[in-house]
Amino acid sequence: MSANPAKPTDFACRPFHYPALEADGAYFESLGESVIAASFDENIESECKQAANLGLADLSPLPRTGFKGKQAINWLSDTGLSIGEENNYSWLQTDQTLIARLADTEALVLSDLNARSDLCRRLEKQNAEQMPEQCYHVPRQDSSAWFIVTGKHADIMFAKLCAVDMRLSRFKSGSIAQTSMARMNAIAIRHDLGEIPAFHILFDSASADYLWRMLKDAMSEFSGKPVGYNAICHLAQ
Repeated sequence: MSANPAKPTDFACRPFHYPALEADGAYFESLGESVIAASFDENIESECKQAANLGLADLSPLPRTGFKGKQAINWLSDTGLSIGEENNYSWLQTDQTLIARLADTEALVLSDLNARSDLCRRLEKQNAEQMPEQCYHVPRQDSSAWFIVTGKHADIMFAKLCAVDMRLSRFKSGSIAQTSMARMNAIAIRHDLGEIPAFHILFDSASADYLWRMLKDAMSEFSGKPVGYNAICHLAQ
């Protein structure tokens, strides 16, 4: 990805808690019509090494959406998406988007990390045009923040914040936990970046600053630090 230096205040779509990211030393780049915290370290190899140990990145500017209702899963499957029968599990699509089945009646759609797929936009448009019965669009772009926690110590760190057993041996890649994290509701989706353990965290966007601080505090014991979007994309290659 080319470097496009940018100021968060110049974009309507930006991290919900960008002042905290600025205070942590984030370097921002434009990403389509949004801006994202691209790095915290000028050396990409150093930041990738940090992410492999324990890293925290904000992916909130990336597209995401959701659908709910008795026919939501069937409707999504009819569009050609691959969705299994198991709740609290996620499936990677051919365009690298991730479909998370939260229940028999609800699914969450996360963009590919490079934001090349337009699946979220297409599904929203198709749903609005077709108005399928018992399948309703659940906007996620503004209501849900999106963090990712990576690294070999991630599962141990989560034990300090969450009652769900997220040890790598028990919580396999693809698994979903709908749980309380740092005393707030959150969705945790394990989807590894190659051999690096990785957990997507979705939660109320109004609490972005709070959960960022709580995660940083919990990570400090394991030398965890914020990392940028560029390092996440590099590890995902």
